[in-house]
Amino acid sequence: MNRITLAITCAALFGLASCGTPAERCETRVSAEQRNVAWLLQEVETNIARGYAWEDTAANATGFRFCAGGFRGGHGRLGLGYSSCYGGPDTMRKRVAIDPAAEMRKRDALQKRLAALSSQGAAQCAARYGAAG
Repeated sequence: MNRITLAITCAALFGLASCGTPAERCETRVSAEQRNVAWLLQEVETNIARGYAWEDTAANATGFRFCAGGFRGGHGRLGLGYSSCYGGPDTMRKRVAIDPAAEMRKRDALQKRLAALSSQGAAQCAARYGAAG
């Protein structure tokens, strides 16, 4: 085995070893899912308290805009100026009516999911793959 092959093999084995054990990867997935569910739960609770939700929609801005920018003038001089540039797609936020009963059902389901992930997620990983470490 030449040196290059040995170096590539060692680098590949080191890369695989640094990925974590299956139990650690499982716990990482569970904690990421907990963060996502907690974020969704917070959003739903905010919508209920506010009485409406925000919806982001893409709106194409047509035409030209004036954009500030720098330019290099003659003899290497720098300057500031305005030029026209194309206005690409914009995101607009608008208020959307919610169904409070549906939002409350969604909140209850997210609370149950978060409780299940908090109490059983790490335990299921430990049962499936053994203790991490």
